[in-house]
Amino acid sequence: MALSTDEDGSPQHAYVCAGALLRCDKGTLPSQLIIPARAVSIGSQPMANADDKDPLLNRLNFGVCSITQKPCLATIKPLRWLDVKRNVEVAGALALLDCSKLPCALGGVIAFVRTGQLA
Repeated sequence: MALSTDEDGSPQHAYVCAGALLRCDKGTLPSQLIIPARAVSIGSQPMANADDKDPLLNRLNFGVCSITQKPCLATIKPLRWLDVKRNVEVAGALALLDCSKLPCALGGVIAFVRTGQLA
């Protein structure tokens, strides 16, 4: 498993790639992260970056939203990824880690369940 390295002794976190499993704390279903082909990968899986938050392109669909009682894909409003790897860029944006979280403007928080790394 590819891990981030920190010189200050803080805990290491795994990088996230295509196929990662996400869950929204306000949704009814998990969602698999789809990432467009890019040059940086772990094994054969493209690495995720902070731009991977588009509901249609990245297929962020968590079933029915418990806040709106409507399908997630019709109402999701992702904000900005938090807890990204600050000193590693992937295809022009900061790398995502297993601890990264994506708040939704409606009140939910999207987090990783699995990193998508195959090894």
